[in-house]
Amino acid sequence: MIGKCKKIVTDITRKADLERDIPVYKDMLFAQYNYYATVKMCMNYYTVKEMIAEIDDDSSDLVEDYNTLSNLILKHIVGREMVEKESLEAINSIRKRVEYKMKNLTAFTDGYEIYEYILNRIEARVKDTTSEVDVEQLSAKMFQYVFSEKDTVVINSKLQLLMSQLPVRMTKNKFYDIVANTLSIYKGGEISSVNDFADMLRSSALITKPEGFEKEYPKLYDTYLALAQADYKNIDEKSFDALQEKLSTSVSFITEEVSAYMLMQEVVNDVYTILLTVDKAYDVNISKQGYKAAVDILDACAKCDSIEDISIDTMDLFMAIEGVQENVYESIIVLDTVLDDITKGNVDVIENLGLSDDFCDLNKANKLMSTSLFIDLDKDVVESGDIADNDYIMKLRDEITEELTSLFEDKDRAVIRSIMCKIIAAMPIFLNSQQEIKDYFDHVLGNCKDDSELTACNKLICDIIEEG
Repeated sequence: MIGKCKKIVTDITRKADLERDIPVYKDMLFAQYNYYATVKMCMNYYTVKEMIAEIDDDSSDLVEDYNTLSNLILKHIVGREMVEKESLEAINSIRKRVEYKMKNLTAFTDGYEIYEYILNRIEARVKDTTSEVDVEQLSAKMFQYVFSEKDTVVINSKLQLLMSQLPVRMTKNKFYDIVANTLSIYKGGEISSVNDFADMLRSSALITKPEGFEKEYPKLYDTYLALAQADYKNIDEKSFDALQEKLSTSVSFITEEVSAYMLMQEVVNDVYTILLTVDKAYDVNISKQGYKAAVDILDACAKCDSIEDISIDTMDLFMAIEGVQENVYESIIVLDTVLDDITKGNVDVIENLGLSDDFCDLNKANKLMSTSLFIDLDKDVVESGDIADNDYIMKLRDEITEELTSLFEDKDRAVIRSIMCKIIAAMPIFLNSQQEIKDYFDHVLGNCKDDSELTACNKLICDIIEEG
């Protein structure tokens, strides 16, 4: 199959006969996308069924969405009814609901990280367990850890880990300058890139909160309010322990929810891909042993009440799909290399052949199969002419500076420092040389006169170094 894929890609690249080759390419890609998604989904669907069986609340969104997915599988994959608009709308609605949940869970995670940073740094003071820290030794240890390898990516990754735990000792103006300088890196690049970066800063600091933040998870919001309203300067040990317990319980809940929705989104993306491709690919794929086995597994899983009811014969079918996913993906990699070029460079040919809708579906399936589970299917591709010039960067800089200034108003210094640290750790490294990095380590540690914070930083940073 790979040989055929390479040949059609070569023919299209050479523009030998586009009106002949593009329809052939389209059919091949539909078949490979469908084959891959069906095999992958049957394995994940089995796992989701196990997860759903452990949920006691039948009114849970996860249970409701799972039932809808099962009906779509039985209707269009097993029953082979043609995919209609209503089914595509149903799978799209499930996907948006999962995204909505994940946006809220991510926002709570960001919020909790701000206050966990503070709790870590006051714990030694509250519990009277501060210890003396040799800041020169710690700085040297950090420097050695960062530059123990020469790979730039590894160095930057280590630096960002340390930045997330270091004390913050800089003025607001210095901090705003760092943000502005980072934004300037995007000058001359696509507007979408700098906008994505700005949105990341806004969400990580909770400048912007997702729809439903206050209502979707009442218990998580209650924890967030307790953290945001705590008096960290005067907190006693009993209140500290209660707050930490509340945070720990909420974090455990988020971890479970995120795992469930990540798995659900993976299955949703696969089902979505199948619905976009099955009508064009089923007749081609059903004769293949691996595909037939995957369909039979889905049939059995969707119809049984629990996984314990699945027969041994059905379980044996998993042997038939072993290695299939990897083999099909190799063909997809070859075909994917020209999808974007074909779509953008042959608009007239595609329209004349009446294949515009098909290539729209293929491009959507391509997104669904990407490693980004929550990729925006509706987001338009930015044209090369839409670049972020100096005026655009300056305008964005002023907006973010104003938003941060407003955010810092009436905030305790500990909260402001935590937010600064979180944003700095999320940005590209702003230090340009080994000496600048060493000087920064020395400066922030040397100027931290809070023994409790130094105790916490020493422990957290040493843990990072030992684990690394």
